[in-house]
Amino acid sequence: RQALAAPPQHMAAAAKARAVVVGGGFVGVSCALHLQRGGFHVTLLEAGPTVGGRHAASSGNAGTFAAYANVPVQRPGLWRDAPGMILDPRGPLRLAHHPHLLKMVPWGLGALASCAPSEVRQTALALGSLLARAERGYQGAWEAAGVDVDGPMGAYAPTAAATGDTFAARHGYLLLQKDVHAPASVATAALRREGLGEDLRMEALDASGVLQLEPNLAPEACAGGAWWFPDGWFLRDPAALLRAMADGFEKNGGEIRCGDGSGGGRVTSLTPLSSGGGGGRSPNEGATAVVRVTAANGTHVDAAVAVVAAGAHSAILARTCGDPVPLDTERGYHVQWSPPPPPPATSSLPPPPLLTRPVCTPEGGFIITPMAGGIRAAGLVEFGGTAAPPVASRFEQLEGYTKSLLGEEAAAALGTRAAECDWLGFRPSLPDALPVIGASSGVPGVIYAFGHQHIGMTLGGVTGEVVAALALGKAPGVDLKPFSARRFANKMWWRPFM
Repeated sequence: RQALAAPPQHMAAAAKARAVVVGGGFVGVSCALHLQRGGFHVTLLEAGPTVGGRHAASSGNAGTFAAYANVPVQRPGLWRDAPGMILDPRGPLRLAHHPHLLKMVPWGLGALASCAPSEVRQTALALGSLLARAERGYQGAWEAAGVDVDGPMGAYAPTAAATGDTFAARHGYLLLQKDVHAPASVATAALRREGLGEDLRMEALDASGVLQLEPNLAPEACAGGAWWFPDGWFLRDPAALLRAMADGFEKNGGEIRCGDGSGGGRVTSLTPLSSGGGGGRSPNEGATAVVRVTAANGTHVDAAVAVVAAGAHSAILARTCGDPVPLDTERGYHVQWSPPPPPPATSSLPPPPLLTRPVCTPEGGFIITPMAGGIRAAGLVEFGGTAAPPVASRFEQLEGYTKSLLGEEAAAALGTRAAECDWLGFRPSLPDALPVIGASSGVPGVIYAFGHQHIGMTLGGVTGEVVAALALGKAPGVDLKPFSARRFANKMWWRPFM
């Protein structure tokens, strides 16, 4: 592997140096906790009204800890299939009618270029290097926050009935297939194993094996079998864990500023401080500050380290730091059903659950998960930026897909969709399906941690661990070259837009 460049000297002296993290999702909060563990005084700036707010991608996701997800959606031959997928009114890939689509042309060209077999393999191996450490990367953050993911949610639970439920549910994960023994399915499984190593446990199941695990699935939906990941797990409520982590961060002395209307949590620029231009010693901590983080309301924080973890909104900050990147968003939807009412006091046993674990159907492009707040179906991919409104038919599409995935009785038992829970969120995505992690090339002290696409919750912990290592002048333990912000500089499809 290529040797990693040493970080700037100022980052190595972390004793109560100030760090700022921009973004309050799983990646941002994990970075804040790891930096706090490393000795930094950390301020977290979140543009939304709260950390883990309803419209955040960290709140509305499918809740799966996707440590198996190293193989990207990009694949050889996608360029042939994409037009038909987009034109299919019931397909998982659609375009939102919005002028932003014109701005996505270079992103689309880059995504198609990333479908070459060699590119897909490189992406799978690079993601595998992070995913292999994904859960281990969270351990330090959870310990620092005083959170036991295998303990009860308590006051963080979304309903009173769920207070005794654990944050994490370790029941495995099912990835349905059209034909689990087809060459394409077997080849993808081999690439998973190559990227994730010998510790990955996955097993091919036929339809009967799938129905043994999830008897309420429709037999025709699982006729092709599935890949079974027995070590897979999911969060019963992603927002609950994120709030618990954020509270632990604050109890340890961390500061959170949210965009409550004053603009104090929304960052507009990161600029270098020179020794003669107001920089130098941080006024409160006495440690060297090299970057000024300015908010929309004009307030600023001078820091030794500033982490850009603002998800789909990170591109403009990276550009101002000298690193234009083709970051855009994949719009995703979810629908949810309210949990069934508790059984009457006279009942000796509660009814069996409709679903025990997450079930993914790649053909439909969504996952159904038995959350504490009810069954949630999350997924689909829609292009059109962050300004276009939700497309109502997509919620109906997810509802119909979910009911067709379940057997007739189970679909009827779902009841009426909780329309007030309908959700649209924005996955921060780069054309090659890899995040940007590493130091800025233009502003000292700035570290990037964004673009985690569909697996931001999964990769939050290890990303925070890597960011803290860079800030402390330590080796990150991962080759960061595939995640460099400069990796797009020589791409023909991107160079005219830099």
